Amino acid sequence: MPKLRIGVWASGLLLLAGWASPCHAQLVREEPEKRKPEQQERKVEKLALEQILERLPQRVTSKPGTRGDMVNFLLIGSKEKIEASLRAAGWVEADRDNTQAAVHAILSTIEKKGYTEMPMSLLYLFGRPQDYGFAHALPLAVAAERHHFRLWKAPWQTADGETVWVGAGTHDIGIERAIDGTLTHQIDPEVDKEREYIAETLQDAEKVKQLRYLRPAEPVLEATTATGASYRSDGRILVITLK
Repeated sequence: MPKLRIGVWASGLLLLAGWASPCHAQLVREEPEKRKPEQQERKVEKLALEQILERLPQRVTSKPGTRGDMVNFLLIGSKEKIEASLRAAGWVEADRDNTQAAVHAILSTIEKKGYTEMPMSLLYLFGRPQDYGFAHALPLAVAAERHHFRLWKAPWQTADGETVWVGAGTHDIGIERAIDGTLTHQIDPEVDKEREYIAETLQDAEKVKQLRYLRPAEPVLEATTATGASYRSDGRILVITLK
């Protein structure tokens, strides 16, 4: 009966965590939709980067449509290359649902480790939630502080047939109360620093083939997240082509 005892203990731990930490409960309550966009391949339009920039939404939204984080970088490369490069750079994929979150929270508690894979809230681009969420954190500060970003596979490819992934990255630096009264992460308002941090980690792992900045015709310079936090940027989008 060990499995039963662990299950009962685990459930109690999670209920206690939910009662004691409303912030954690808020962050893991939303379960992503089942989706595997890579299995729904169809003929994709090939465009120059400048053409992609013209069609690219500049901000992501919440499910109700509230505009939030800015798109601040693009990754160019296959799904396999993206996953391998980010792993090599120390990024971990965030858990996608509460089942994964429960297992990882329990194991992290037992092993006294930080829970870097904590799920991210769902944000939307191209009419769907993120395809990936990746995080990079200090283990002891992961509940309140972590570098993280979301990725969406774009509906276009580069002119030479490379897959384009659209990213929105911010640095969580604490906990604050959102405009609706719930607890959420506080972000560093200087979001360009997170854009650069993502590139630096990939460069340190020797996974970057080329870096290039693009500036939209109407760049995002100041805006707010979907939960009401202000941020600012120089408006540029960093294109990271992977090796």
